[in-house]
This record gives sequence, structure tokens and C-alpha cells, in this order.
Amino acid sequence: MVRIYNKSNLTHHDLQKLMLKYRISINEVFLKTGIPANEMKGYLAGRRTITTYIVDRIKQIGEENDERTGNK
Repeated sequence: MVRIYNKSNLTHHDLQKLMLKYRISINEVFLKTGIPANEMKGYLAGRRTITTYIVDRIKQIGEENDERTGNK
């Protein structure tokens, strides 16, 4: 079996801080990525392994939001 995504070094606390920094809601992540809300809650609670894909997508959404609103 081949692994598609690598495990991220971020903890669930770091992921929470990242989402707060970029002001991203669980619902917004679902609408823009298709990752179910229950899965995101699992990542944020530390019950699921956070992959680099999740971290990259959240950073991408945050940067797009910053560009759209003019925040840096």
C-alpha cells in the first residue's frame, strides 16, 4: 500500500492556532476542500493524524482570504 500524504509535524494545538490566525471555520474548510466537518473536528481534537495535505490546504485558504480582504 502506498501512502499518498505524509504525516505533518503540526500538533492539533498548532492546527487550531493556524485556523484562528487565518480566521477559517470548519464549515469554510468543508466548502472549499470537501473535507467533512466531522473529520476536521477529529484533526482539531487530536483524534486523527494530521497530514501535510490538510496543513497546505488550510494555509492556501488563509492566504487567499488575506489577499481578498487586504490583510497581511
